[in-house]
Amino acid sequence: MIPVIFINCSRFPFLTWILLRRKLYETRSRNMLGRFAGCRVILAETGNGRPVAHCTAVIAAPLVIRSRSAFRSLRRSACIMKGSKYDWNLETNVKYFYPLLDVQPLEPFPVPEGVRHGRVWMEYIPDHNMEV
Repeated sequence: MIPVIFINCSRFPFLTWILLRRKLYETRSRNMLGRFAGCRVILAETGNGRPVAHCTAVIAAPLVIRSRSAFRSLRRSACIMKGSKYDWNLETNVKYFYPLLDVQPLEPFPVPEGVRHGRVWMEYIPDHNMEV
C-alpha cells in the first residue's frame, strides 16, 4: 500500500511547483499528514476532475508554525499567495509545514479507486509493474 496525498490544484498549480522544486512544503491547518513522516507517498492533483498522480516524495516531520511572523518567513517556500484561502488569517492559530524531500516525477496517471480517508489521502495498491 502506498499513500496517495491529494493536493487541490484548482486555483494554483501546486503539483507543477512541487516538481519544479519551487514549492518545498505542503501545508495543512491540522496535522493531517504527520502519520506519513519519513514515508514515500504519491502526490496527486485534485480540483480539476479525476485525481491524477504526478510524482512521489518523502514527507518529513512537520514544522509546527504558531505565529504569523514564522508563517511569513516560510510563505514563499510553500507558494502560499497573500489573501488566498491558505494564507494566515485572524482565525489561524497553527499551520503545519511538511517538507517534501526527494521529489521524483512519475508518468502522470489517473489514480484508480482505493480506500479513501476523506479528502486528504487514500490507500493505493499499485499493480506489480509499477515502481514507486
